Amino acid sequence: MFQMKLTTRAAQHLAKLKALGFDVLATDDFAEIEELVQQTGKPFRSPMFDTRRNDFTEGRAFWLFLKLDGEIVGGLAAQLIGLGQESFEHYIARSTNAQYGIEADLEHVARPLNDRLRGDLIYLGDLHISDAARGKRQVLREYVRLCVILSAMTWPSFDWVFAHIPYQHRSLQDVYGFASITHGAFTWGASAPFLRTNDMAVIYHAKADLLHSLLIDDPDEAAKNKRKG
Repeated sequence: MFQMKLTTRAAQHLAKLKALGFDVLATDDFAEIEELVQQTGKPFRSPMFDTRRNDFTEGRAFWLFLKLDGEIVGGLAAQLIGLGQESFEHYIARSTNAQYGIEADLEHVARPLNDRLRGDLIYLGDLHISDAARGKRQVLREYVRLCVILSAMTWPSFDWVFAHIPYQHRSLQDVYGFASITHGAFTWGASAPFLRTNDMAVIYHAKADLLHSLLIDDPDEAAKNKRKG
């Protein structure tokens, strides 16, 4: 069962984090989130996840905080976006203008994204790791992948999960475990929003990709599939 596999995988990621000396705190208490985000030392907020700009309701978003020796050393947020019949390109243009408070000049969204990212989307963002945990690639791997699993557990009917990533950090696609990457995701004109550049990529995968990863990373399932082959 999908939920059982997710629960098992979440426990595995959590155990690996604990073995590395880290723990996590998941919360959708938005008053608490505001305080905890400040503890991460994040110098700025992503408008799409800023609790001071967004009227998040219960069940629409949550934060997963990384802890070391009881101290908050990282934060990552997830939110559900129900596109309905709206295109991904239209959503990006509309939400950017609203959240950044500007008339952003979005000229183009890469066709693979506009064609694929439809339905119920899980958006991961606002990642920040403090100096105490930065550079620990294995910690980042378990932490982000745990957040993906918890997101799928929270919104099991999702169609896609995605995140923005700077071009220079594109190798993190594999660390995070996303199946696909599209470079040059957005083309902006003169009025590009803060930190949105034309070389930015989007990493993403479908629910089917997550199901596949749950199978190939499970030694029992791998052995079973090998016998069938």
